[in-house]
Amino acid sequence: MYTILAVDDAKSSLRLLEFDLKTAGYDVVLANSGEQALQLLITIEVDLILLDMYMPGLTGLETLKQIKPMANFEHLPVIMLSASEKEEQIVAALELGASDYVTKPYTAKILLARIKNALVLMEKTKQLELLANTDSLTQLSNRGHFDSLVKKAINQAKRADQCLSLAMFDLDFFKKVNDNYGHESGDKALVEFANILSSVFRDYDIIGRVGGEEFAVCMPNTILQDAIQACERCRYLVETTPVNVDSNGKEIAISLTVSVGLVTECSSTISYDEMLRHADILLYQAKANGRNQINVNDSRRNNSEGVCMSQAAEVNHQPVETELEFSGIDYQGGVKNVLGDDGLFQEILLMFYEDHGKDGEHIEQALKANDLERLKHLVHTLKGVACSISANTLFEAAKSFDLAINEQRTQQYHELFAELEQQLSNVLAGIKRQLIDK
Repeated sequence: MYTILAVDDAKSSLRLLEFDLKTAGYDVVLANSGEQALQLLITIEVDLILLDMYMPGLTGLETLKQIKPMANFEHLPVIMLSASEKEEQIVAALELGASDYVTKPYTAKILLARIKNALVLMEKTKQLELLANTDSLTQLSNRGHFDSLVKKAINQAKRADQCLSLAMFDLDFFKKVNDNYGHESGDKALVEFANILSSVFRDYDIIGRVGGEEFAVCMPNTILQDAIQACERCRYLVETTPVNVDSNGKEIAISLTVSVGLVTECSSTISYDEMLRHADILLYQAKANGRNQINVNDSRRNNSEGVCMSQAAEVNHQPVETELEFSGIDYQGGVKNVLGDDGLFQEILLMFYEDHGKDGEHIEQALKANDLERLKHLVHTLKGVACSISANTLFEAAKSFDLAINEQRTQQYHELFAELEQQLSNVLAGIKRQLIDK
């Protein structure tokens, strides 16, 4: 059953509309002003609006101007009602996105016929959009629709000052499935994986097939630790859920695994292209490191603004046993960030030492030269890599300095640099003592 919102400042007109519409089998919601209609649209779902042209306060045209740009209302049918037959008013309404125009007093049969036509057209439009936006095999969003939805989610995250997580998934050795069992079996595996994604992630998460065996999930309002947990549930389900395929006329069960690249951003400068590029890099690093894992670590770049990966929730991996102690570094947390690979984390620490051992000198030089662009780049980058190696105190010092630069609190630069330099020296000394001097 369709729901129609009738908007008119005349109570008699509203009651007549209510009677005719309910008699025809529609659910009806009434509003006596444009302002009230806009408030109702926030809390209820409607399928069509009947909107009076001339009302005190917000006129019908002004209300229409506000409705059409609203999320999810671009294709909502709006039929204008008015006793006036002025052509310029009719043209203005149609140009603003109205579906039709009916003069008052209306004839019930004519109004109901036009409502029916508008609703039929809306349904056909929805079907065409669904076909255009959906991957025909998995029924997930295709690449174009995924991109569009994520960009909208990013804009919302910026307005609400929320974190947003983006994960790239790629089925491991998928070419072998096609080569050994045929493309029909490969298609079945893709559908099974799409079903796992849909079962793991929330209704408002955005899931898309962005390549052959490559999928992506955008998780609005999601911090890194929660995103890791969701991706780990998905990875585990894929690993433990066999797919039945045909092999020479006999059904056999094959096992699949998936590699994941995950990035979280919590800043007002979130960039979709940058997040996608970074997640893609992390994905291929996960494959290079052995596959069947989630890679949320990149020593070259920060994974999130204000969320250090050492704060992420623990995933189900065995704890790392080590006698190494690094000053200024949560070593256990850092190893868990790379899914328990002790050797890989030590390699990352050596890379940090080589790449950022001179950062203190470089930042001091930028301060003396008043080179704010270079200063910003150095501090921002150091903040990111400090996060990725679980150097939490260094991360906080860099974060404070980075914020001061953003807010141009120049009088605090030297004090904040002194703290940053001390924490950086502490971390570098620990790495040198444990991994270089031994």
